[in-house]
Amino acid sequence: MKSIDSINELSSKKSLKSICKDKPFIVINTSCGIGKYRFNKIGYDSKQRLIFEYSLINDNNYKDTSSILFKLGKYYYLTAEQLLYAFKFLANS
Repeated sequence: MKSIDSINELSSKKSLKSICKDKPFIVINTSCGIGKYRFNKIGYDSKQRLIFEYSLINDNNYKDTSSILFKLGKYYYLTAEQLLYAFKFLANS
């Protein structure tokens, strides 16, 4: 039998995945500049926390893309808390 915490976590994961699929693009201001990312997948880190993987999009509207790709790589990872903060920021802007 699943515990209440496991059921709540699964429900939260499904809700967040649904949000990511509805709004797959996010603009992130990294230490190397501003880039546009697309939702790729959900995973877990070494502490079993939900991690959201975004991949950098080659968009000519974002001039820092090549610098970000070279210095940080193709992927950007967000925790559930960071992702919710980003969506809250977008909703309030």
